[in-house]
Amino acid sequence: YGYENKSPKPPMVAEGMFCQQLLGIPPSDRKMKESAKYLSAHLPNARQKDYYYWYYGCLSLYQHQGPIWKEWNERMREILINSQDRGGKDGGSWNPNGDAHGNRMGRIVSTALSTLSLEVYYRYLPMYSTEYGKN
Repeated sequence: YGYENKSPKPPMVAEGMFCQQLLGIPPSDRKMKESAKYLSAHLPNARQKDYYYWYYGCLSLYQHQGPIWKEWNERMREILINSQDRGGKDGGSWNPNGDAHGNRMGRIVSTALSTLSLEVYYRYLPMYSTEYGKN
């Protein structure tokens, strides 16, 4: 999935994957496997912040489940917890500086996306489960 052309970009692949999941495309579908593989090659990196990408990556890979979700989630959780501001007037929030979209979205949006990324499994059940807690 691309934005202005067909060249894939990590945020668009994560977003497109989640949209396909909402349309009922199963994780066994070729598109889903290809998207998961692409995202596994573009794991979160603390030196390249992109809260928007990370949020959609959390949504899509949580729904996809499997080893890629476990690896993504472990990395994501560590990055977000370690980068959260701990003191002062901004304590508890996430600094947008250094983020791919930071100048446009600011501290409130970076904090909202970080929080939503950390709690994805508290807000959603996996779509492809036949029973709560099983995939």
